[in-house]
Amino acid sequence: MKGRSGTGGAAALEAAALRIAAQQPELGQLRVAELLAREGFSISRAGVRGIWKRHNLETLYKRMSAAQRAAGGRRDALTAEQRERFVRAARSRRRGDLLTIAAEVFARRGYEGATLKEIADAAGILPGSMYHHYRSKEELFEKVIHEAFLQLNAAVDRALQDRTDPWERLQAICTVHLEELVSGNAIVALLGMTLFDPASRRLSGKTVKERDSYESRVRAVIEQLPLAAGVDRSLLRLMLLGALNWTRVWYRPGKLEPAAIAAAFVQTIQANRLDSL
Repeated sequence: MKGRSGTGGAAALEAAALRIAAQQPELGQLRVAELLAREGFSISRAGVRGIWKRHNLETLYKRMSAAQRAAGGRRDALTAEQRERFVRAARSRRRGDLLTIAAEVFARRGYEGATLKEIADAAGILPGSMYHHYRSKEELFEKVIHEAFLQLNAAVDRALQDRTDPWERLQAICTVHLEELVSGNAIVALLGMTLFDPASRRLSGKTVKERDSYESRVRAVIEQLPLAAGVDRSLLRLMLLGALNWTRVWYRPGKLEPAAIAAAFVQTIQANRLDSL
């Protein structure tokens, strides 16, 4: 990530990101990245999240709490809309924390190796309390995957909203997929890992609807591409999803940004454009 010339580079970028988080804590990573771009800064959603994480601001609840603390705890420090979102964030915080912790344990231990007791210990609750929320490890795992697809689908919809060019839409969906996998979001990152876990694939029946909903978005984007007649678009979709998910295995922060990797994927596919043959 980089700042515009004359603004102090990375330090100025970080300061700008923190300023927006303080003034508009309800905004998400994508919106903040867009606002920073208007100020002349170049940063990805993953970069915004990285700054927030360094300052313990990576969740809506944390940003809202920080904004209220900065104003001496006054309720009027937040707008009516912000206060409403703060209340909702507080209510869902415990549930979200539990799903995130569960995702981290599943990622570290695999579905077969993880236990509800281990997840409960990591969450700081009694093992028996887990059954108040989820009847089994299978139900908890399916809930994590369900939530992951909801987040991924929402992120893709936001990225595609104002784009009409087929190649730009393909690059946008690839960028979002990669950013979600490597941004530190344990819930969505688990999606990439479960594709290579035979045990977890057997549990995917109840999450088929969300998975198919995501694949339908990818399928629609690929169908719009001006490709040569002989290109198998179904096979192309499967190959692309495999390449995107495998990125999580070799990706190292600080080198190529997700957007640059996505651009390279798209350039490879563009070799099969109609006008290139």
